[in-house]
Amino acid sequence: MLEPKNFNELSLDERLSKANYLSRELSEHLRQSYLPKLATLRSDSKVYDPVEVTDQRILDGALAVLEAEQFADDLYAQLHTLMDSITDQMRDMVYGSTTDLPSSVHPPT
Repeated sequence: MLEPKNFNELSLDERLSKANYLSRELSEHLRQSYLPKLATLRSDSKVYDPVEVTDQRILDGALAVLEAEQFADDLYAQLHTLMDSITDQMRDMVYGSTTDLPSSVHPPT
C-alpha cells in the first residue's frame, strides 16, 4: 500500500481509484471483521456465568476488537489523507491559484 506522502505523486484518476479501493476495503472490514467481533464481545459481556464466559475469553474478545479498530483507524487515516490530496488538486483545477478562492472555500491553515 502506498504511503500517504506518495499520494501527491499519483494522477487524479489513480487517486480516485485508490480512494474507491480504500473506502470499499474499510467498509468490508467494518462489516466482516469489526462489527462481528464487537457483537461477540458485547454478547459475551452480558453472560454472568464465569464458567461459560471466562475472563480470558473477555480479554481475547476485547483485544480482537481493539486490533480491528486499529486497522480501521489506519485505513481511515489513509483514506482521509488521500481525500485531502484529491480536494487540493480539484481546488487548484477548479479555482486556479488559491489566491483567487472565495472566502468560503479557503483551505484550512
